[in-house]
Amino acid sequence: MSAPTNSYTLPSHLDGDGTRLDLQHEVFRLILDNNLLSTPTPPSFSGHVLDLGTGTGLWASEFATEHPHATVLGIDLFPPSTSPVPANCTFRALDAETAWDLPEAAFDLIHTRMFLFLLKDPRAMLQRCLAALKPGGRIECQEIQQPYQTDDADPAAQDTPVLRMARLRVEAAKNCGLDRAVAGRLAGLMDEVGFVQVEVEDKRIPVGPWMDGERMKEAGEKYRQCMRWGMVAFTKTVFMKGFGWTEERVLEACDEAVRDLGNGRVYAPLKVVVGAKAAS
Repeated sequence: MSAPTNSYTLPSHLDGDGTRLDLQHEVFRLILDNNLLSTPTPPSFSGHVLDLGTGTGLWASEFATEHPHATVLGIDLFPPSTSPVPANCTFRALDAETAWDLPEAAFDLIHTRMFLFLLKDPRAMLQRCLAALKPGGRIECQEIQQPYQTDDADPAAQDTPVLRMARLRVEAAKNCGLDRAVAGRLAGLMDEVGFVQVEVEDKRIPVGPWMDGERMKEAGEKYRQCMRWGMVAFTKTVFMKGFGWTEERVLEACDEAVRDLGNGRVYAPLKVVVGAKAAS
């Protein structure tokens, strides 16, 4: 999600970022054992589903296809151009942070992915989500816990260009009023606003094909490609706003980090946080 008039600091599918977003979707499916959610819903599920920050709409379209009796609404700053779209899936342009107008107690399931870390007030968004859920409805948030980490204990491996860049992005975002590390606070925020049955599942997304198993190797290679395609987009706006860097300096740092992608045992910690609205 991205627009010059709000706090988002990543590009949208309209900025030519759709290919990366679709590849990122493939990565998440691999990490989730080819599922769309950490706790898959049966094909017979017939509830109303909200996909916040739908991007290219791929998650919403696939969920609608796999659950033909469900009704899926995907929202983003700009409506996606996904085609064809299942009959039970619709998209709507909406800035959920500044112009929320969704009805209360309307949804059985809310899904977000790589969305809350873009917001200045993720707690307020969770409050809106709680209000929008029906009693007994649930939410699943899939967020990377930034900065990236490494399994390598060697001090030199802790200070590679990729890891330095990741730490700097967290700092620059903080200077812009954004919390790139919000994933680690999501469970607490959900508790605060009134969700029940809050649970956290920790996963890892490798940067490069270094983890064991064909599925994780594939996920790592695809995520490395995502990072290669998105390095400048992830970095330029937030560094120029947060640090006052010139575009030339940002591009030089990005080039160094891109050359380092796939070296070592670097991974993105993934937090999958689920919660429910009390049944009564």
